[in-house]
Amino acid sequence: MQELINVKEVSQYYKKGNFFSRAPLNMALNKVSFSLFENRNLGILGRNGAGKSSLVRILLGLEKPKSGQVTILSKEYFKGEDRELKKSIQAVFQDPQSSLNPRWSARECLLEGLANFKMLKNAKEQSEELADIIELRKDSLDKKSSEFSGGEQQRINLARVLALRPKILILDEALSNLDVHLQMRMIEKLKSLQKQFQMTYIVISHDLRIVLQLCGDILLLKNGQIVFRTNKEEGIYKAISREQRGDGENYFYEFYQASFQHLVFD
Repeated sequence: MQELINVKEVSQYYKKGNFFSRAPLNMALNKVSFSLFENRNLGILGRNGAGKSSLVRILLGLEKPKSGQVTILSKEYFKGEDRELKKSIQAVFQDPQSSLNPRWSARECLLEGLANFKMLKNAKEQSEELADIIELRKDSLDKKSSEFSGGEQQRINLARVLALRPKILILDEALSNLDVHLQMRMIEKLKSLQKQFQMTYIVISHDLRIVLQLCGDILLLKNGQIVFRTNKEEGIYKAISREQRGDGENYFYEFYQASFQHLVFD
């Protein structure tokens, strides 16, 4: 399998207070290392403050880590021009409303990325093609984005990034604001789109149910460190058993207990 991303010993910290402050540094990530392989989705679990947001900002090229190395598609990030790399790795976030300009029509929102990367050729044709992908009625494309439901807005966000044909798509709590029924529909849609567009997902979540249904590899972040790893081949119950036999705390089991339903790897 082709390695799409390699994160090696990445650390990120933020200074508290002003320039002269002597407050201790806030260590968001501490020597985090992992790889993402083609067609092998990676789930990253973690509660608030675990370091997930800092990791996403680094992967999207929005922040440079204080130390460590990030390699995407065999090119080292933060070395020269990253524009093409940034087009290859896109993200859908938790709150669809905050990602869409409420004064823009759905059509304008769908075409935003294409315009930014100078890939816009035929606005009507390209917007309708994207609407078909997410099963959005073409006669609704000129409605303001704020007039759509939360589920529809998230589908618009998804189509907007799919327009760029990314190789890697980060789903950063992208399903968290949807009810269980809509989550199930979106998960099935994501599986279908993955095959259609040959993408690989990084699923960032605090919800183990979602991660189990989409990902082959799973890692758990706690206080900026990876404290547990498992995969589809091991299976959830063997993973829990291995963790409980160890000397550390049962972080993964806590996520299992918090799940609304118990799903297992087939």
